[in-house]
Amino acid sequence: MRFSCPQCGTVYEADNDWIGRKVACEVCTHKFYIEEQTPEEAGFPKTDNQPSVWITCPHCWQKFDVKDVKYISRHLDLIGDPVAGGDAQQRFIPTHYSARGMAIDAMGMECFEIACPHCHLKIPEQVTCRPSSIFSVVGAPASGKSYLLTTMLWQLRKMLPNKFGYTLSDVDSSFNSNLNHYEELLFMNKHPDVPVSLPKTELQGSGYTNQIMMKNLAVDLPKPFIFSLSPTSGNARAQTAENRELERNIILYDNAGEHFQPGHESVNNLATSHLACSDGIIFVFDPLLDMRMMKYCDSSDPQFKSDAANQLSLFFEMTSRVRLFSGLTPQDRYGQPLIIAIAKFDVLKEKFDIDIEQNDYIIYDSGKMEYSLDIGVITDVSYRLREKMLDIAPEFVSAAEGFSDTVYFVPVSSFGCSPEVMDNQIPGVSSGKQALGIVPSRIRPFWAEVPMLMQLYLHGLLRGSETCSRDALPIEQYKFTEESVIFSFPGVHKRCELPRNYWGMQVFCKENKQYYQIPAPGDFHKDNFFKASSLEEQLDSDFWFDN
Repeated sequence: MRFSCPQCGTVYEADNDWIGRKVACEVCTHKFYIEEQTPEEAGFPKTDNQPSVWITCPHCWQKFDVKDVKYISRHLDLIGDPVAGGDAQQRFIPTHYSARGMAIDAMGMECFEIACPHCHLKIPEQVTCRPSSIFSVVGAPASGKSYLLTTMLWQLRKMLPNKFGYTLSDVDSSFNSNLNHYEELLFMNKHPDVPVSLPKTELQGSGYTNQIMMKNLAVDLPKPFIFSLSPTSGNARAQTAENRELERNIILYDNAGEHFQPGHESVNNLATSHLACSDGIIFVFDPLLDMRMMKYCDSSDPQFKSDAANQLSLFFEMTSRVRLFSGLTPQDRYGQPLIIAIAKFDVLKEKFDIDIEQNDYIIYDSGKMEYSLDIGVITDVSYRLREKMLDIAPEFVSAAEGFSDTVYFVPVSSFGCSPEVMDNQIPGVSSGKQALGIVPSRIRPFWAEVPMLMQLYLHGLLRGSETCSRDALPIEQYKFTEESVIFSFPGVHKRCELPRNYWGMQVFCKENKQYYQIPAPGDFHKDNFFKASSLEEQLDSDFWFDN
């Protein structure tokens, strides 16, 4: 049976033997007796022939049937919601509709906006109409997550329509106001020669979180960025049955780095719980926060600093939260792609033998007149960067590949240049510290969009091709384990081990200055592997508070 609280309308389900019991609503604490009700009495329209459509709230990550959405009242007298807060418009389950089919609130006004039945926060209607993909961006404080996220989205908005036949647009501009402001500062600034700086992402506050009341606790939830990814008429697959699969809501979060530090996740600040529902993670690794990598960095760069952070500890904290929130055991591997974005690569490029700016990761097929990601180039760059990381921070590579089945190392630069010391002081920065800013006219990002392009490719949304080097040689000495291939390059007395996403690909051996073909088992099909699996079966249905 299904019934609703007579005070706030929160929906519950229970066995029929609960009829006659006195219960307290978990949301508003109102006490009432459970009585047998018809669907209409419980606040539901008739849905005899209407199938259930389950969606995930982008705020609280609870699953609910789209038939259970609440509407947000419009009349100014209907202020005060037991969950959304005293200043919020009341949420309600409609019982009356206008001639246009719109829900009508208690004061007779038509209502257009809907809310999650659990957290009562506004959700765009488009979230209920098409599938959503959540991607989590994780990194230490001051690692440049906000800058990378802003540059990544700016580059994607320009590239996707021109190269891949997609548009990336705001579902609701009120959700993306922070990112839109950041884009204006960096890429549409009226004074492009004056250094600017993005504000630090805060742990909480009106610009970064929403506060609700749940089970008599004030709970902070991060504000999501929500975008619509839609195929254009020029998309080669848009006219086929696959078109529906190409439509997607892309949901991103910009958490403060402190949220990922051990001990910062609490019952009243669930800022990183989106990791449980994430379809992929982008971990931002800052070389300027690792003492061992600093010797490879340009010490004259104004970002260079003597203090460091334990990014491995932060990574382990992230993995433990994923396992805890998702119900994964320590033996289970994360079934989604993990992209390690080596940030601020402009300070490393002189010491690393990776000419990243000259590596074009897009292939154009003149016969089909189509673009695709060059997975061969991206994999080769990932291999070279992985080799560097194995020399400098081998424990981080091991931790990443022990957590996820699919790991790529991608060098990125949000600016392509160094920031400058600003004359004006940034709010929130103490007067004793140098305030750094970037000159908008000098911004030349490279590969900043590749982490998200790879996530879209691995989820089957973008085409990928592989360039083949004509002089690539086979590897003769190798053996396979369940998850990796162990081999040696000819004449190189060193054991190499690579996970499955490198099988069958071509990589460059720096000792021999030669490309080699990584072996793959005869039954291994790259097309089947290079598509992320669903996390649905890994999720714990009792995650957080389930009504």
